[in-house]
Amino acid sequence: MKVTDVRPEESGTGISAVPSDATALAARDPLFQVDRLSLAYPGLRGQPPVSILHDVSFAVDRGQSLTLVGPSGSGKSTLLRCLNRLVEPTQGSIRFKGRELKSLNPLELRRRAGLVLQTPVLFEGTVRDNLRMQPAAARADVSEPRLQHALVEVGLDAEFLDRDGTTLSGGEKQRVTIARALLGDPEALLLDEPTAALDPPNATLVVEAIAALRQSRGLTIVAVTHQPDLIRHLGGCLLYLVKGQVQAYECIDGRAHTITDVRLQAFLAGESPQGGR
Repeated sequence: MKVTDVRPEESGTGISAVPSDATALAARDPLFQVDRLSLAYPGLRGQPPVSILHDVSFAVDRGQSLTLVGPSGSGKSTLLRCLNRLVEPTQGSIRFKGRELKSLNPLELRRRAGLVLQTPVLFEGTVRDNLRMQPAAARADVSEPRLQHALVEVGLDAEFLDRDGTTLSGGEKQRVTIARALLGDPEALLLDEPTAALDPPNATLVVEAIAALRQSRGLTIVAVTHQPDLIRHLGGCLLYLVKGQVQAYECIDGRAHTITDVRLQAFLAGESPQGGR
């Protein structure tokens, strides 16, 4: 089953297969539109190219969420990085708000679609210093009230501004990195295993912060995770990848049908999804 086999009107949420009708697509107003994306790396010493992603298509509407799941090595993180041009596909196209990604300034794109990695990276200095460390092109408001508000948005007290970044717990560091991304006023957050390196209590706090941001800011979320708690909090849809190909696509938001794919059922039950059928 490919994403292109799913009819938009059946998904019941803001994420769907790419409609063949251009008028219907315009009405949906997707933030991200991925069309037949493929990525292959050259083979070594005369070997054939190594396929990483093959013929992937989907769309994510503004304010909605999509979680990429599947076995390790299935191309989930690579696909996520394609969405902000950290990785360039070899075939297909990606559009952001209707514009081809290749036509956008990469730095501006990465401000509007902020990437949060599995291991939070903080620099020497206080939390305030870290929050103010923004790309020159970001034009972020780093005034004291704005910094305080960004911390509160991720569930941290304003007093954290004076804390040494190296003294924070893993969960606190991750929430600071999310707050730093928020200062650029992104329209989307791209989350690559944001809770994988955290203990359960800290993971729960990060998951709750991300879910609250989706509601309060109307952020579009595209996440890679093996943690079912994140998708339960976010809702939205799941895209199941195996060896770089889409094997299943289903949604769990209120109007969506019940999950029927056994691998996605296993994921939501906290089990490891198995390979493709």
